[in-house]
Amino acid sequence: MKYLLVCAMLLSCAWAQTKYSNIDDSTLVDNGSGTGWGSCVGCAGGNNNAVIASSPFQNPPSVDGGSRDFYINGAAYSNGLWWYKVGANNNASSFSFDFWLNVNNSIQYAQASEFDVFQFNNVSGVQYMFGTQCDYASGTWDVWNAGGSPAAWVHTAIPCARFAQNVWYHITETFHRDSSNNEYYDNLTIAQYNRQHRLVSLHTYAFNEVFPAGTLPQGWGSNMGVQFQMDIGATGASMQQWVDQVSLTVQ
Repeated sequence: MKYLLVCAMLLSCAWAQTKYSNIDDSTLVDNGSGTGWGSCVGCAGGNNNAVIASSPFQNPPSVDGGSRDFYINGAAYSNGLWWYKVGANNNASSFSFDFWLNVNNSIQYAQASEFDVFQFNNVSGVQYMFGTQCDYASGTWDVWNAGGSPAAWVHTAIPCARFAQNVWYHITETFHRDSSNNEYYDNLTIAQYNRQHRLVSLHTYAFNEVFPAGTLPQGWGSNMGVQFQMDIGATGASMQQWVDQVSLTVQ
C-alpha cells in the first residue's frame, strides 16, 4: 500500500509539470489566437526607429539542426522585442527557461541582451514579468522589478560580460511566485562552449531577488510565455543573434 501511495504521488508530480519544447522551431504566429510568435519595435521604451525580423530553421549556426534568428537594423537606443505565447496557465507557480544563444560580431553595438518569462492572470489582475538582461553598460545581470513605482531594472551582484562571438552559450534561468503575488528570481546557469563545441566554462549564480508582481493592463487576457529583446547602444547598427532548443518548463 505504501509503495502504491508513493507511485501515485510521483505520478501526480509528473502530471503537474508541463514542458513547452523547441519553441524556436514553431511557425505559429500570435495573431490573436493566444499562442505563437509576435514582435514589436520600441514597445519597451526607447527609439522606435528600427526594422526587425525573425526566422526559424537557421543552419548554421545551430545546435540541433535548426535555430531561430533575431535581427534588428536601427538607430541608436532602438530595440526589438520578440515573444512566444504558449497559452494560459494560471496555476503554474515555478518556471524554468532554458535556451542556447549564439551572437556574431554585431554584439559590440549592443546596449543589453534581454531574456524574460511572463505569466498574465486576468482572474487576479496580476502580471508576473520575470525580466532579466545582460547590461553591458554596468557589466551586471539586471532583473525587472515589475511592482516598483515605477517598474524598473535593478542591478544584481552577478557579473555579465559581453557575450563572445560565434560560440554557443547554454543558459538556464529559474523563477517562482507565491500566493501573495511576489516574484522570486532564483538561479542562473551559464555554460559557454568553444567553436569545437567543447565546454570552456560553467557558472551557476543565485539571483536572490524578490519583488511584487505588477498589475495586468486592462483588456489583457491570461497567457504565459517567453521573450527575447535586443537593445542597440549609442551607435545605430544592424545586429543579429540566434537561439536554439528553447524550452519553458512550468509546474
